[in-house]
Amino acid sequence: MIPGQMIRGQGSSRRFVLGALPLVAATLAGCSWTRSVPGPVTTPDARTTDDVLRASATQAEQRLLAAYDSAILAHPSIMAMLRVVRAHHAEHADHLGSAATGAPAAGPAPAATDRAASQQATVAALVTLERQTAVALRAQCLDASVYLAPLLASICAAETAHVDLLAPLSR
Repeated sequence: MIPGQMIRGQGSSRRFVLGALPLVAATLAGCSWTRSVPGPVTTPDARTTDDVLRASATQAEQRLLAAYDSAILAHPSIMAMLRVVRAHHAEHADHLGSAATGAPAAGPAPAATDRAASQQATVAALVTLERQTAVALRAQCLDASVYLAPLLASICAAETAHVDLLAPLSR
């Protein structure tokens, strides 16, 4: 006979009961740990919030695209750099699920509008718009779901890099 086993007619031994208690407790505790949390992890409100945030980011990218199109037409001397940054914004719009409106301007611009002061003012306006967009995106990251926040953060980082790239041209 194994020590602690129950003998017929004698009831449960103290060793058997004490030895079985941790096993019963672990079994009961394990059952409660394996229960799933009721309800979906993502709520419909989260999707609605993400839709609003995505639409707002898309509108901001469309505004930037339009601003770059105007700047490219007005200042052909810095067209090459502006086209590169504009292409980044077109990619952002694409990743947000929106097609970029229009193509980068390629037509000739009037030579009279390509003055240094006008160019500096245009670039300064682009820098301000990039900064405002980056600040808005940073704030939106806090409200976005775990699925949208990384995309918004990446676009925010790109806008900040655009500020650093364009700032020397505005001086």
